Amino acid sequence: MGEVPSRTQTTGTRINITRRSVLELAAAWLAALAVGTPAANADVPSQSQSPRSQSRRYRVNATVMLASVPLFSKQNAGGALLALEETGSGECGVTHLQFAAGTSPERLKGFNRFGATREVVRRQNGIVVESSYESFMASCRETNLTEARQAFTETRDSMPLTVARGRSTCNGCSSAIEHRNAPARYTWANCLDLVEDLRGSLPLPPEKSPAEYAGQALPTFLFAVRSALESGAGSTTMPYMHNSQIYKLRTRVEPDKHANGLAMTGWVSKPGERGETEFKLWTASMDRTALPVRIEFRPRSFLRLTLEQDPNYGGADLRPPSQ
Repeated sequence: MGEVPSRTQTTGTRINITRRSVLELAAAWLAALAVGTPAANADVPSQSQSPRSQSRRYRVNATVMLASVPLFSKQNAGGALLALEETGSGECGVTHLQFAAGTSPERLKGFNRFGATREVVRRQNGIVVESSYESFMASCRETNLTEARQAFTETRDSMPLTVARGRSTCNGCSSAIEHRNAPARYTWANCLDLVEDLRGSLPLPPEKSPAEYAGQALPTFLFAVRSALESGAGSTTMPYMHNSQIYKLRTRVEPDKHANGLAMTGWVSKPGERGETEFKLWTASMDRTALPVRIEFRPRSFLRLTLEQDPNYGGADLRPPSQ
């Protein structure tokens, strides 16, 4: 695909490319969270078991905020795709999750940010025994509204990417990060193809076990969110791993007051750091196994992103539109 490798960094314990949580992997306008592939020796359930899959595509609406006051908004500023595939049973099986998202440059005066994520989690007897991810995002430097405005005037020959991989087993966690480039013409429509091109490009160091969770494999972020929703509990608290760091996810699930569905509020925090990052999602029914039809979060203090289900998506093609 024409990427040029550059600076690479690996570690078994402390890599952090977020400020407070994995949610802040967001580009200035849209986020990607985590991606994975199972280890080569993973005990995958029999292929005779038919996988169960579902997917949703979203339109992204962006609102620029000053404190809590909306300044202006842009409808259909980008797109996103969330897909799920499960094999085996709820007690023993493998779950694949993928998320791809980005801006639509033709609707944002050429502003182009995108990323993609995949996770794979293996369970035995209802317990996570292995999880892994691979992800990338178009690197961004915008930390405030002024810098975001300046980014609209940039002209680039290539798109810098931050690529991350990680794994958690009973032996501990490991992760690696590298920086590469993609052609400047690429958009979020190329996200899933880019993930395939980048897969396995960066070796992982040996696992190191966090003292508090010795002997445990920890889930990934998207899997943790889905587990919290499926648990049936009104509130949950659980750890997950990203870049060899341990984060805490708190959730509250209740009936949606405005529709016949469920509303989840989640808070992500990192031990030793102040504050939490909040996100919300909504389902179209009381079915806790269904993918959300709406997602909302603020990757930056000045930006609120709302992902609304695209009613024109039939689910047959998991690739985003190429236009």
